[in-house]
Amino acid sequence: MSSRDPAPKPGALVTLDQGWSDDLREKFYYTPQGSQLLPYVVLRALEQPFSQEPFLAPGYIAETGFLPAEGPSALNPDGLPVGFVKDPRPGGAFGPSVGLTCAACHTADIEAKGGARLRIDGGASLGDYQMFMRRLSTALDVTLADPAKFQRFAARLVTVDPKLVRPGLEAIAAEIRRLEAGAWTPVPYGRGRLDAFGHILNAVAADALAEPANFRIPDAPVSYPFLWTTPRQRYVQWNGVAGNPLGRNLGEVLGVFGHTSFANGNPAAFSSTALVDNLVALEAWVASLKPPAWPEKVLGKVDAAKAKRGAELFKSYCTGCHGGPDYPLTPAADTEGGRQWLAVSMVDLAKVKTDPKMIANFTDRFARPGVLAPLLANAPHTADGQVRAAAVLLATVSAVTENDLRARGITGDARKAAYGWRFSPGSNTPQSGWLQTAAYKAGPLAGVWATGPFLHNGSVPTLYDLLSPEEERPARFYVGSKRLDTEKLGFVSAPDAFTEKERAGLFLFDTSLPGNSNRGHVFPDPSVAKLSPEDRFAIIEYLKILEGPNVQQH
Repeated sequence: MSSRDPAPKPGALVTLDQGWSDDLREKFYYTPQGSQLLPYVVLRALEQPFSQEPFLAPGYIAETGFLPAEGPSALNPDGLPVGFVKDPRPGGAFGPSVGLTCAACHTADIEAKGGARLRIDGGASLGDYQMFMRRLSTALDVTLADPAKFQRFAARLVTVDPKLVRPGLEAIAAEIRRLEAGAWTPVPYGRGRLDAFGHILNAVAADALAEPANFRIPDAPVSYPFLWTTPRQRYVQWNGVAGNPLGRNLGEVLGVFGHTSFANGNPAAFSSTALVDNLVALEAWVASLKPPAWPEKVLGKVDAAKAKRGAELFKSYCTGCHGGPDYPLTPAADTEGGRQWLAVSMVDLAKVKTDPKMIANFTDRFARPGVLAPLLANAPHTADGQVRAAAVLLATVSAVTENDLRARGITGDARKAAYGWRFSPGSNTPQSGWLQTAAYKAGPLAGVWATGPFLHNGSVPTLYDLLSPEEERPARFYVGSKRLDTEKLGFVSAPDAFTEKERAGLFLFDTSLPGNSNRGHVFPDPSVAKLSPEDRFAIIEYLKILEGPNVQQH
């Protein structure tokens, strides 16, 4: 969208110029990556638990925070929600599966004044994963229990042997019930959060290894990070665990209903349902994604004088961790061919002082290695034979990716390109990236105006609140509204901003609960300088126009 475009009509969907064509956007939304949640025909035939309306009805999906499709399209002929896609493989008696792609959690809409919707590609979804899974499980169970509902459901499965429908649906419902139970946490995630590593480690260390004792409650949810500039970054996840994009993306698939086979302990035969070629393509598409520019036609003009003052403050207090024009790069000597990446900062927990639960859950988690024991023989072990769960994940992802590339004859430079060229000079092993330290990533902030809430756990509703002293930050606020607060930057969240009916559809975030702390990130140090309210608003004005890095990867 340019300044010459007419103001959008209420309800209109506005796509910003983020470097993607409509075709590329469609590919990002609906290219399968190997996630297999349940059979495609089952999801399409399923009704809502207590209604005859389809489970996939746009309004019902929207209630969970995920984005309904604008309508059928070439890659999405049945109008599945954004990021829900049919697997290309035949499947079993019920046919192909349906699963999730990155787009489900990394695409967002913002509601501007006047009712227009801004599509933020690569943005942070406000989807409620636990709500979706609970509704899906309930819908399957009610279908089995209600004869009339089951009859309607079975009549829609024209391609399935009628004798297989009930036993097949019972098995599917049992698996979804198990997955839904595995997503239970004492403190709900709410909107826009997921304990990604908790689910990935459970999927690999507990489910795939058939070691139930390795299961841990996934109770350290983090916000979905935005994706623009991530292919250029040295580290992407909040804890800096993944050093190469292929390993990072394959691990993500395993956390959202991908499956791993350990082939009776034969490492040469380890495999997964991940579609590696598509993951490589996905990374290339995201590499061309630009941060969203502030659309003045829709959101109002930027105060140039205030932004100039904000730029000076940002340079003084923020660039040391987050970078900014010019963004620092990794040393050319660190990577094969002198390739350089954005040198994102990993800020020690003792310095940033934000909620430690996500870091502790990952670094302090141990697991029985099971059939992976030979691959982990040299890893540090506890007295009872356990290894770090992170080592289990790394060994799994490494073996699966190497086996896939080898089976398809991808070697030499083609193999290194698949790994994003994350190789040290002279090394044939991809960089793993895990620093094994208690630190959180401070990434580039271009386009941050289009995201929120803030901090890794989503515990601060606006950027103004984040720049404020800890005691001034809201202790409780609502998450789920897509209305942008153009002054404080973030989504409208104050309780008095909503009617009672509106609040019923939102999630109340309580920062006093475990994993939800809004403490930390007190910069600048109050003993050195304090930001006045005017200073905070000036930085916010600058963040509306902060440009992203102009870096060539290869």
